[in-house]
Amino acid sequence: MKILLADDHFLVLDGLEVLLSTFEFVKKTQSVLNYMELKEILMKENFDVLLLDIHFGKHDGREIIGEIKQLVPSMKIIALTSHSDSVTIKSSVNAGFDGYLLKIDGREDIEKALKAVTNNEKYFSPKTQQVFFETHTAKNKVELTEREKEILQLIVQEKTTKEIADLLCLSEKTIETHRGNIMLKLEVRNIAGMVKKAIMQGLVNV
Repeated sequence: MKILLADDHFLVLDGLEVLLSTFEFVKKTQSVLNYMELKEILMKENFDVLLLDIHFGKHDGREIIGEIKQLVPSMKIIALTSHSDSVTIKSSVNAGFDGYLLKIDGREDIEKALKAVTNNEKYFSPKTQQVFFETHTAKNKVELTEREKEILQLIVQEKTTKEIADLLCLSEKTIETHRGNIMLKLEVRNIAGMVKKAIMQGLVNV
């Protein structure tokens, strides 16, 4: 099995390479630190599995996974991240990741994940499943980050994605990602539903 590692932290990459070298079924590992390097190597060589950090430098793994899968359709992609909140997990699954691992997961979880995805199975480590399902079944009021509240308020004020991006000095892609996360947290399918639920739950000022 040939495995490609994509993370912008040297220590993470070094630790993973050492760990993966102990797996008998791993033939080769290679690391990249940024998206440009990732695309360059994928145009030259095929890998069986990509371990991709959700927040890969300036890029969001959920936004670039489509382009990566176009480059190498047969390659399996596992999210490897420190983010264990249910919204990030669910949005990553929806984006097309084949598996989800936390950076605190152990050797056994990583080994199981690699074998599962190459067998065309989805894999979520026990810690990931626990966090997701506990949060998913909770009946507490929806908790939004300060940035999400800010963006939600502007959406209720009928600001466009471009207008919000300009006001907050962020990219339109970033605004779209936040908006998607807000919709997941509120469990709604469209902007109208999001605005209605936000007002009902007192998440915005009207």
